[in-house]
Order: sequence, then C-alpha cells, then structure tokens
Amino acid sequence: MKRLLLFQPGVETLSFFSDRLADEFKKIGYEVYLVRIREPFPGFEELCRFISPHQTVMITFNFHAIQKEAMFYTPEGELLWDLYDVACINIIVDHPLYYYEELQSLPKRYLQICIDGDHTDYMKRFYPAVACGETMPLAGCTYRSVSDTSSGSFKPLPIAERPTDIVFTGCFKSPDFFLPYMKRNGPEYDAFYHDILDDLLAEPDQCIHTVCLRHLNRELPELNDEELKNVMNKMIFIDLWIRFTFRGRVIQTLLDADIPVHCIGAGWETLPVKKQGLLTYTPYSDTKVCLKAIAEAKISLNVMPWFKRGSHDRIYSSMLNGSVCVTDTSLYLLENFKDGDLLCYYNLKQLSALPPLVSGLLSAPDKMQRIAERAQSYADRFLTWKQFAGDLIPYFSKV
Repeated sequence: MKRLLLFQPGVETLSFFSDRLADEFKKIGYEVYLVRIREPFPGFEELCRFISPHQTVMITFNFHAIQKEAMFYTPEGELLWDLYDVACINIIVDHPLYYYEELQSLPKRYLQICIDGDHTDYMKRFYPAVACGETMPLAGCTYRSVSDTSSGSFKPLPIAERPTDIVFTGCFKSPDFFLPYMKRNGPEYDAFYHDILDDLLAEPDQCIHTVCLRHLNRELPELNDEELKNVMNKMIFIDLWIRFTFRGRVIQTLLDADIPVHCIGAGWETLPVKKQGLLTYTPYSDTKVCLKAIAEAKISLNVMPWFKRGSHDRIYSSMLNGSVCVTDTSLYLLENFKDGDLLCYYNLKQLSALPPLVSGLLSAPDKMQRIAERAQSYADRFLTWKQFAGDLIPYFSKV
C-alpha cells in the first residue's frame, strides 16, 4: 500500500501532527494526500481519484473524518472509506471515554492506536471487538524542522545562552469553570463528583477511569458495561478539572517561591497570582510558536495531561530542542527514563520539592547542558516523527 490519506482538521495541533507524518511518509516513497476538513468541501472528486480501492490507508487523529462528516459520504449516504475499502488507522490523543458516540459507528476496516497504556486497557475492557494496536506515545519535533528547510545537522542553542529560564507550553482554564457541570444534577451528584476529585487529589498517580469506575460501582452497582461507558462519557469534566487544577498548582508553586515562569497558551490571565510580574504569558498561537519558546528555554516544564502509563509529545519536543524537561511522572516514563539522565522528575504529591529542584538546575548550567545533550541525542534517534511513522507501517497490512 503506497497511498496514504492524512487529514488537516480545525484543531491546529492535530493538523500539525498530520503534517509531520505526511512529510515523513513522503520521504520514504508514499503518495500522500492531505485532506483539509473544511466546509464547503470542494475536493470530493479529486479525493476519489486519489484513492486506490483496497490499497489505500487513511491515518487520522481523534476520529476526524470518521465523525459522520457529510463531506465524506456519497449522495446515496455511503461512507467513502467503506465504499473504497480504505483501511482506517485512528490515533486518539485523549482518553477513549471522551469518544462514546464516535465508537458506536466505525468504518469497516478500523484500527485504533492509543498513546497511554490505561487508554489501551480501557478499549480492551469496554470495546473488545475494536482492533487496537500497541500503545504508542506521540513523537517530538524540533523548531528548526518546521521553520528552516536548510540541510545540515541540528545543534540546539546552549543552555547558558538561552534567554528564558522556564517555559510551560499549554493552556489553562480555571477549575471553577467546571463547577456548574458538577452542580447541574443536584447536591447528591455534586457530592459524588467531589468524592471522585478528592480521591484523585489524594492519590494523583491513579488513572481517571479506574477511579470513576470504583466510585460508580460502589454507588450504582446495577450499571452494566454499556451504561458505565455512557455515564463516564458524561463525566469528562472530571478529567478536565483535575488536569487544570494540577497545572495551575504546579505553576503557582514556582511563582510562590519567586521563580518566574513564562507560559504559552490561552487562559493564564485567569490564574490567581500573589506576586505580579513573575508570571508572563503569550496567548496561544500555534505549535510552531511553542517549539520556538522551548528552543529558547533552559527548562521546559511539563505537567502530564493525566496520562499515567504514557508520555506526552511536549517531553520529546523538549529533548529534541535542547531544553531540560522537568516533568511529573508516569509508569511509562519511569520505566523508560532514569531521573536526572535525560529528564528530571517531580512528584505531584510533593510539590514543595519542585522549587528546590528547579533552582538547583538553574544554578548548575553545566549539569543542565549534559542532560540536554544526552536527551537530544537519544530523542533524535528514537523519539521523532520519522520513528513514529516507521512504527505505524506494520499496521497498514493488519487493518
């Protein structure tokens, strides 16, 4: 199969991932068609001409192009991918509990890739008939690769010459935003949701669906698996509340210790700050802006989006751009990266230890340089989109 379809949805990060994969597949000889998912969609006939029936693979993220978009259906109502026997590989970068509706109606040839081991296990438990590949955390990318087409080896800016001490790339939303969702069904449900949140706050190494299931099974033991899936889908605000709560706490912990942080992303003006001026932020623009900020920072701070058995592309992009990544842990990270070797860990349960860790690193630029160089060398061999594309190829014949 030498023909691939990739998609550029309205979500900038997912479009960026597709662009990176398209570049890598083209380099190794695949014919690639990048489909812009926009209305009105003028390219239906051109798309049909590109597809080689039974010999085309489509790669998408988060169900884009398989969410019953009208542009991918014939006038007779048949899904284009089924009509032409296109193999679909869907990479989901959020927990599958977000996609209860989408998982009800899938293309005939379908395989799902999850980026966290807990997500893969959730699929095996609740969707055993859906084909899933091995867990595959996403890849990283250098700023230069998306801004400079010149040849030659990439040499990141030395730590000592970087103008920014600490950068965090990611948006923020006040956890208070989600309170109306908790209160909408009355005080009993509100108390139930807060019990789950208290559980996650006390032991933040727990998977979101494991905790939700434990509380649901205790309070509503009569629910079957189909009902459990549906109910958890209605509780995604819990996932958002807990991830933004810890995102805010991590940044506030550094600010309260008089350590400045620059954030790239929307919403940081809503974070309560005791000392003005220590938090600076750039409204979110695109992934390229984030990569540039990482390439100019000594420390790239990461707060995992509640992936407890996975990684995040922010970590790998930090390594590739020569910044020292300081991140909370996951089982996957602990199994694959030794603390202080290619990155440095902090614990969500012991945030008081984060400021000394960061201050110690900033006061030892030579040590940081050695970490950054080891990480950049390793990531360049194993954690790029070239590697990710190569890992996908065996699945083309399995869908």
